Formats: sequence, C-alpha cells, structure tokens
Amino acid sequence: MLKKKFVVALGLGMGTLIIAASAACGGSARRADVTGGQPDVVVDVSLKDLRYTPNTVEVAAGKTVQVNVTNMDGMDHDMVVDGLRIEKVGEGEATGGHHAGVTPSTFIVHTMANENGSITFRTEQKGTYQFYCSLPGHKDAGMVGEMTVS
Repeated sequence: MLKKKFVVALGLGMGTLIIAASAACGGSARRADVTGGQPDVVVDVSLKDLRYTPNTVEVAAGKTVQVNVTNMDGMDHDMVVDGLRIEKVGEGEATGGHHAGVTPSTFIVHTMANENGSITFRTEQKGTYQFYCSLPGHKDAGMVGEMTVS
C-alpha cells in the first residue's frame, strides 16, 4: 500500500512539475497535425542570429501549407504574419506567453530556444505580407521576411 501511495504521489508531482514548467515558459510550440492527409506544400524556415532562412517564402492560395520553424538560437523567437487571415488545419496552435489575445485566424509560430514549431493552414488571401519576430528588439535588429501568397 505504501508503494502504491508513493507511485501516485510521484506521478502527481511530475504532472505538476510539467504544467508549471510549461506555464513558466509561456507555452510551448506544438507540431501541427493535418487531419485527413498530408499538406500540399511544406516550407522549412530556420531562425539563427536574428535572421530567417529563407527570408522570402511563396505559397499557393487555397493549398494546405505546413510551415516548419527550426529555432537554432539560444533564445525564443517567433514568426508572425500580420494581415494574412488563415484557416488553421489540425491541432497546431503554436502560441503562448506574449501572444495572448491573438485570434484563431492569426499566423503565428512561437519557438523556444533551440526547439521547433509548426503551423498548418490554408488561405485564399493573395498578396505579399511581411513576417517578423515580435519579441522586443528582434524586428528592429532585422528579423523580418516576406511571404507571398499567389
């Protein structure tokens, strides 16, 4: 009986620790899973030294697009696209912390230091949009790029 109580207490303690760690970090990036199949287009973007590589991205309107973000820096970054209305596909809300208040149609991927995140979405809204890191000072330091939906 004592062993069972110890195992239950240990499990509860670990669960509390995981929840506390997630809250302290402002949330974590989660990988978006496409329901019902694979995306039409996959775009890989890396973040390093306050830069996006590539810093220009082109996607087709009406297609299911998965953007994978790999943060190769020792600090958090995100990828925000203002003005582009999207329909998220799957489970992939990669938001948290300073992103409170964003709408479900906002394109945003937050990545912790040296981690990955992704978002899978569709949009019909053609145009050219700036993407940037919204963390203080990062955009001003040149962490910007351009997404074209055609």
